[in-house]
Amino acid sequence: MNLPNILSFIRIIIALIAPFYLIGGTFTESIVVGVFCTIAIVTDYFDGWYARKYNKITKLGKILDPIADKALVLISFSVLAYLIDELSFWWIIPIFIREILVTIYRFLFLSKNIVVAAAKSGKIKTVLQMLTIGIAYFFWMTRKYFLDKLNQNFGLESTESFMYVFSVIMFIALALTLYYTVKSGYLFFKNNWQTIKRFHQLA
Repeated sequence: MNLPNILSFIRIIIALIAPFYLIGGTFTESIVVGVFCTIAIVTDYFDGWYARKYNKITKLGKILDPIADKALVLISFSVLAYLIDELSFWWIIPIFIREILVTIYRFLFLSKNIVVAAAKSGKIKTVLQMLTIGIAYFFWMTRKYFLDKLNQNFGLESTESFMYVFSVIMFIALALTLYYTVKSGYLFFKNNWQTIKRFHQLA
């Protein structure tokens, strides 16, 4: 349990607990959730950098890190889809399928000491997922806690226009996320098809 693995373990705890405080939580709890999830995202980059720089890469870390990433993304998307009526679960299902299938195969490869490098599309996908979660979180926070204040200061029509533009930005981010999630999954299986066949022969 070196530093990167401890950070991954903390991210798993945050992913399992924090997003659910948005459901029925207070304003303060919702802010705390945002802060903790931001910390989790930052530590995701830091623990990978630290492990590579100081040669702290372990088999445990190779298991904990993807579990922490997928837990944070999938649970956050699920909770936000539940809270935001416009954010249908049908947008989230393809993301679930891709993340679970690719993660399963990465673990299967790891069991046979087969190393599969992360593709550029996968890294773009991760950035877009985190960005979309952040936009959806602020959209929900604005509508739940600041809508009355916006109506008082700018008027109902201006507020509705603002929220409409905000929702369009959220859906553009979600569409890009969905595209790169599916694309990266397709490229994973395309680029590693021979490795997959070799694994099943070894199994």
